[in-house]
Amino acid sequence: MKLLIIDDDVVDRMNTMRNLQRPGQTIEVTEASSAEAGLALALETSFDLLLLDYQLPTMTGLELLISLRSPPTNNTPVVMLSHTNDEELALKCIEHGAQDFIVKSEVTAPRLMRAISHARERHKIESELRESREQLRYLAEVDSLTGLANRHMFERGLTNALPLAERQNTELALVMLDLDKFKDINDTLGHVIGDELLKEVAKRLTTAVREGDLLCRLGGDEFAILIHNLDNIELAERLTQRILRTLKQPLMIEGHEISISASMGIASYPDCATDAVQLMKCADVALYRSKDAGRNQSHFYSKELHEKIQKRVELEHDLRGALDRDELVLYYQPQIGVSDQKITGAEALIRWQHPTKGLIPPDKFIPIAEDTGLIVEIGDWVLDKACQQLQKWRIKFNATDLNLSLSVNLSALQLGSHSFVGNVESTMQKYDIPHQRLELELTESAVSENTEVSTQLLENLSQRGIKLAMDDFGTGYSSLLQLKNYPFQVLKIDKSFIHSISDNNSDETYLHAINAFAKILGLQVVAEGVETAKQKALCEKLLFDRMQGYYFSRPIPAAEFEKAYLQKP
Repeated sequence: MKLLIIDDDVVDRMNTMRNLQRPGQTIEVTEASSAEAGLALALETSFDLLLLDYQLPTMTGLELLISLRSPPTNNTPVVMLSHTNDEELALKCIEHGAQDFIVKSEVTAPRLMRAISHARERHKIESELRESREQLRYLAEVDSLTGLANRHMFERGLTNALPLAERQNTELALVMLDLDKFKDINDTLGHVIGDELLKEVAKRLTTAVREGDLLCRLGGDEFAILIHNLDNIELAERLTQRILRTLKQPLMIEGHEISISASMGIASYPDCATDAVQLMKCADVALYRSKDAGRNQSHFYSKELHEKIQKRVELEHDLRGALDRDELVLYYQPQIGVSDQKITGAEALIRWQHPTKGLIPPDKFIPIAEDTGLIVEIGDWVLDKACQQLQKWRIKFNATDLNLSLSVNLSALQLGSHSFVGNVESTMQKYDIPHQRLELELTESAVSENTEVSTQLLENLSQRGIKLAMDDFGTGYSSLLQLKNYPFQVLKIDKSFIHSISDNNSDETYLHAINAFAKILGLQVVAEGVETAKQKALCEKLLFDRMQGYYFSRPIPAAEFEKAYLQKP
C-alpha cells in the first residue's frame, strides 16, 4: 500500500507512521511537510491513500482537498486528520470528497487501520458509482450505433448554445441532414447493411465538420450539425459542400458497392429563429426544399418557403381523408383521330373537389400522394371509377357502336405491386370492359425506375391486350431505349414539343423524325397539348394518329363529355 502523509508537524507524522507499522503489512509511506509539496506529490504520483492534516501553514486541509479534487480524474481516497473534534468541520470535509475524519488524539493503530480500510472500501464504492453514472450518461447522450451524440444530447446542446450565442453576440447555424433514398437500401439489402452504412456515413461526417461543432444522429438516417461561433453564414454552405464531396465516393459494405447522397437544410440564429424549437423547424423546412428540388444538395431557410410547406402539410392532412369523404372526381378529355376527325378515346384525369379550397388540379396534390404512398390507393380508385363510367357509356350508347378507348395514368409506385395485374383484371371483369378498350399511360420517369417486378408486370398487361402508352415522351431519360425494352403500343409526344413549333421548321423536322421512328416500331402517335389551328394542321400534315388538347376541349366532367361527344345530334 502506498500512502502519502501531508502534515507540517514532525511529531504527528512520526506518531502516524508508528501506528501504521503492523506485522505482516507492507506500507510504503511518503511524507510532505507543506500543502504545496503534498498537492504536487498527490497530483503527480499515484497513491492508494492520503492522510491529510487539516491545519497547515499556508492553507487549510479543506482548501487543499478542494484543490486536490478539482481535476475530475483525481479520486484518491483521503482521510482527514485534525486536533479539533468539530462535527461541522468533519461534515464539510466529507462533503468535499474526504472518506473519513479522525481526531489526532484518537489516532491508534487499530483506529487508523480501520479508518484506512473503511476509506478504501468507500472509495471503491464511490468509484463504481461514478463509473455507473458515466455509463448512464454515455447511454443517455451517445447514439449506440454510430457513437455520435444522440437526440437528447443535441437538444440539450442546442438549448444551451442559443443563450451563449446571444451573450457573445455571435451567430450559429443548424444543419439538418437526411440520406437520400436510404429506405431503398434497407428494403433491398437489409437492415444489417443499412446499419453498417450509417456507421460509415457517421465517420465521413466526422471528418467534414469543424472541431468544436456538434454532430449528432437524431435517429434513422437523420443527422444534425450545430455550428458554433459563426462569423459568416457562407461557412455553413461550405460545410455542406464538404459533406456532399465526402459522401460522393461510393461505399463498399459486405461486398456491395453503395452510392449515397444527402439532402441538407440550413437555418441560422438569430436570423431565422430565436428559440431552439423554431430553429429546428426552419432547418427542416429548408431540408424539404432540398429534397423537393431533386436531392443531393443543400438549401437555406426562407419564410416564403415555410409558408409554402405549411400549405403542403395542410393539403397532405386533407388528402388522407379525401377518398373517404368522396371528394375526388374524374374529368375526361377527348382524343380525336387525325384521319377522320372523330373521337377515338378519352383520358381520365383526376381532380380534387376540396370543400373549402375549391377544385384543386392534380399537379397540386399528386406529388403529395406520391411522397406519402397514397397514390396507390388513389390509382386503384381512378381505375375503378373510370371503368365504371366506360361501362355506363357502353350500355347507354350501344357497345358495338361506341368505338371509344379509355386512358388511365399509372404511378411508378403502382408498378411495384405484385397484385396490380390481378387488380386490373378483376376491375375490367367487374365492369365488362374489353382489354383492347383500356390504355394505361406511364411517364418516362416511372419506367426509368423499373425493377424486375415492374418489367414483368408490363409484359403481363400487354399480353392481355391492354395498350401501354408512354406519356410525356421526349422530356428526358433514355427515351429510345425505353421504347425498345418495353411493350408500348402508343407514344404520347409531350406538349412542349407541340408548343415550340416555330416558323423555321426545325421543330417540325424533329417531330417528323419522332413520328417516322414510332411508325417503324409500329407505335401509334398521340400529340398532346394541341391548342391552336396551326398546331392541329401540323399534326394532320405529319399524319399523327390522334390529337389531344384545349383546341378540342379542356378536361370536363363525365356528363358534359357525354353531351358533347357521345350523344348523336
